[in-house]
Amino acid sequence: MLTQSELVALARSLRDERVLSVYLDGSSADPKARRVWRLELDHQLKNIRQNIQGTSHGERTLFEDCVTQLDKQLVGFDGALGAPGWAGFITADGVKYAELIPVPMPTLASWRKGLRVAPYVRALKQNQAVIVIVADKRDATLYRYVQGTLEHLDDLHAHVVTDQPYHMSKAPRLGFHPGQRGTPGRDETQREVNVASKRMMSETAQRVLRAAWDGAWILVGGIPEASTQLMQELNEVAAGRVRQLGSLDVHATPAEITTAVQQGASQLRDDLDTQRIGDMVEREQPIGLAVVGRTATDRALQQKRVRELYLTHGFLEDHMRDAEDAVRDALDQGAAVEEVERLAAEQLDRHGGIAARLRYRLASESDRGTTDVAQP
Repeated sequence: MLTQSELVALARSLRDERVLSVYLDGSSADPKARRVWRLELDHQLKNIRQNIQGTSHGERTLFEDCVTQLDKQLVGFDGALGAPGWAGFITADGVKYAELIPVPMPTLASWRKGLRVAPYVRALKQNQAVIVIVADKRDATLYRYVQGTLEHLDDLHAHVVTDQPYHMSKAPRLGFHPGQRGTPGRDETQREVNVASKRMMSETAQRVLRAAWDGAWILVGGIPEASTQLMQELNEVAAGRVRQLGSLDVHATPAEITTAVQQGASQLRDDLDTQRIGDMVEREQPIGLAVVGRTATDRALQQKRVRELYLTHGFLEDHMRDAEDAVRDALDQGAAVEEVERLAAEQLDRHGGIAARLRYRLASESDRGTTDVAQP
């Protein structure tokens, strides 16, 4: 799957070429509907043929050549795609990209100069790495989850170091077995276990932070006492990107861990998006560092001041051309682009469906605090 930087590079390289961009929805769970994507795709291609009837013979031939290459890519999909989505970009020089992707896509085909990039924004979320820790008081296991794949990173253990045991807090007398420790001995052993556990937790937290150096999110599971202790240490350094998974048991299988991570990461993303969108809509951001609505966002994009662009699915569907232009402009200036969902999307849809956080304030005083509220 493409990262944002790879998508930007591909889009720039094909900016002046005719590209057949195709997205397919393979998310249907109904066996009878698993080839609906083929029917919808054929309908989209038919519409393109009708639209280019008045163009040159060369362009029509080029389009049909690209369709032939597309059919070769799809020949193995007799029914279901086998994944929630598929995307492909094809030119006269061949297939530039074709891959199953782990998120649903709208089924559509586009024939235009340059890539159709806006639908791919949803897939970019899958590039967010997640570090997962499953721990008890003696052991911790680390994983890294990205693009639907769970990778084992490391195992850490509490090493208990004990001295020669004492009997009743004194050296054993002749006739006493050295293993008979008594209550003070058991207390000392427990203190040693606690010290070793605390040391392991600290080492685990440091190992996690090294693994999450690239801004990865952090999910913590295991027994409550251990996961809470790790949360306390991690929140001191990585606050805002750490979440506790109370349902993730130390005996969970890799499949169960994957499911828990997907759910936890989705909830963490929703929480962060809801807070960010709420801050922008309620003007809790410093004035001029966030804009909401089409007019203000377009102006910020034109001035190349956008750091993060947020859109909703509704905006992408209802304003396809504007959404495409906004995403292209944002990617060109190195901005992060995200399609927000659920509560964050509901908030943003009430204010036009599009917003941006800025690198620095807009150029003129009149631009500050501009908001477009969606009309009913």
